[in-house]
Amino acid sequence: MIGKQRILRTGVAGLLLFTCSLCATLYLERIEQWVLEGFMVLRPNSLITDLWESPSMDTAVDLYMFNWTNSEHLNDPTVKPRFEEFGPYRFKEKMQKLNVVWHDENSTVSYMRRSRFDFDEAGSAGRPTDPIVAPNLLIVGIYQKMWSWSPMLRTLMLMTLNLYGKETTMVRPAGDWMFDGFDTPLLKMSKMVPTNLMPELNFPYEKIGYAYPRNGSMEIYGHHNVYTGRQDFSKLGQIARWRYNNVTASSPRCRLKGSAGEFHPIPLEKGRNISYFLPDICRELEVDYHSTTVFEGVEGYVYKGTARNMANGTDNPQNSCYCQDNCQEVRSGLLNISSCWYGAPVFASYPHFHQADPYYVEQVDGMKPDKDRHELVVILEPKTGMILEIKARIMASLLVEPRPSGIYRKSRRTFFPLIWADYHVRITPDLLTYVKLIPIMESLGKVCGCLGIALGLVMMLWYPRQMLWKKLLMQKIEINALDTRTPEQIKGVEESPLLIGVQYVPPIKEGASPS
Repeated sequence: MIGKQRILRTGVAGLLLFTCSLCATLYLERIEQWVLEGFMVLRPNSLITDLWESPSMDTAVDLYMFNWTNSEHLNDPTVKPRFEEFGPYRFKEKMQKLNVVWHDENSTVSYMRRSRFDFDEAGSAGRPTDPIVAPNLLIVGIYQKMWSWSPMLRTLMLMTLNLYGKETTMVRPAGDWMFDGFDTPLLKMSKMVPTNLMPELNFPYEKIGYAYPRNGSMEIYGHHNVYTGRQDFSKLGQIARWRYNNVTASSPRCRLKGSAGEFHPIPLEKGRNISYFLPDICRELEVDYHSTTVFEGVEGYVYKGTARNMANGTDNPQNSCYCQDNCQEVRSGLLNISSCWYGAPVFASYPHFHQADPYYVEQVDGMKPDKDRHELVVILEPKTGMILEIKARIMASLLVEPRPSGIYRKSRRTFFPLIWADYHVRITPDLLTYVKLIPIMESLGKVCGCLGIALGLVMMLWYPRQMLWKKLLMQKIEINALDTRTPEQIKGVEESPLLIGVQYVPPIKEGASPS
């Protein structure tokens, strides 16, 4: 006899297994999201934090330089400046986050970023010794600044430039223009002027260069403060403060927004754009959702830079707050980042003025916009927001304008392309293996859920079924026990010759007349 306690325990266990498996199957996506959120929140000494502090992604940086080939015609406004592209000069970037400090009171973490760039000679078409001719960036920047100075300071500066600033161009090796940097007599002289006497001449570095001093320096990228996602997971990895402020000095009316680079609110939604905060341009850059794709067997969401992202404040009101006060509004396709480059009239765009107003391409010779080579593309895994591949392409240009009493007084107003960078980031094979496990784990979870439901039902119904089967069996045994004759015996009696023709007549009840 099966004990009642055993039957009860088995039934309750089956009910619990059935209920849990059914809930797990129905709410599998929510459970998966909850697990991911718990894993991806930044906490001290966690696995995700270790990967975040020292990313293992393979990052290649290709730099392309523009060599000004007809600089002798600078003061002939009828001649277009002509440029020849040199490169790529390939570097391998290794990035680290240092001086990490956790702020539990507002669920943020602060750090300094340091990147090391190592030249990859095998992957480069150019050499650091290639001579590159470019406009005199320092002189153009000073001319841009000094027209807002007092007449006395402006006069003193013009006298100085007549002595030390007569070079309309600079000819330097490509390595100097990139990470090595170089000094000039004018830069040395400016360091001799007390900062409190002429703060307008304050330049924080002893050399100049497009990428100087990014190699190995923490100062150029500045102090970052980002959300950990502990209180509000949707803010994970989003910039909170940069250089100890929630706005930039260049755009004080624009609050900081965008991902610091590693995380996005998950799960990603089709049609919803993403954005990055880029220290190199001191602002947010939005990237538009484009489509879905399959990246080495993994589903990915594709985001692309569009003309809208580089539009001026008139064509795209979201960009209006970035051009304020003395900012010079230009046609769509270029972003004014002068205040981020110490007052020099520098503008950011896609390489070769891709997706910009045709006006820019027509101004100079040598620009060949190409969608495949110059488009900004980001591919992310939608459930984790993990980077599958990034091709971030951006170009810096210098605005040269005719100025009275200057070396460029006869030049035509031109946006001179200087350098463009192609950041190529690709997920490593080991990380890709983990990402590929996500759909496998989902399928396994569904299979286990269905098995749990089936097993739970079996456990709930096993003993009741056994009891019902035994009851039916006992009834059958009792019926068979009423007649001990075998079926052959019963059949033999019914076929006896003595019973042939005999008809059964029921007995006549008392008081009834025979029919």
